[in-house]
Amino acid sequence: MFTEMVKRFVFLLLLLVGVSAFALRLKPNSYYVCYVTKVSDGDTIHCRFPYPVSDKVKSYPVRLIGIDTPETGVRKKNTGKQAVEIEKIIKGSYGINKEITKREVVSLGLEAKRFTEKLLQRVYVVTLETDVRPYDRYGRVLGYIWLPDGKMLNEEIICNGYALP
Repeated sequence: MFTEMVKRFVFLLLLLVGVSAFALRLKPNSYYVCYVTKVSDGDTIHCRFPYPVSDKVKSYPVRLIGIDTPETGVRKKNTGKQAVEIEKIIKGSYGINKEITKREVVSLGLEAKRFTEKLLQRVYVVTLETDVRPYDRYGRVLGYIWLPDGKMLNEEIICNGYALP
């Protein structure tokens, strides 16, 4: 019983320490080179940062600032909320009452993920620009991603209709 309490305490402590426990040191309003390792969904990728920013050779989640793509899972918290938002957009833009299911939101989310993967298909190195806050409350890196051709990934996803600002 006591050891279980200690385990829980250590877990909560590590959770609270967050990013600092992983020795990732990014400054506000700065630029960093990072290596794209995977795409989690339409608005989150994973990057590996070279030394001296990170002591660990691991991949960190990067949440793209200023965009929101549909969720990729029916059971995710925001899926229902996003369905309502999409319904409002359809009503406002086309004057049509259309009920959007969580499955349809997930379908749109998977399309957004595929689009982001396509944009990053042959890209290995990108430039990450941090904003005023380099991390969110979940410990993810927050950033604008600049592609080698000078385009901003965040903007490309919005302009092609896969995300809301």
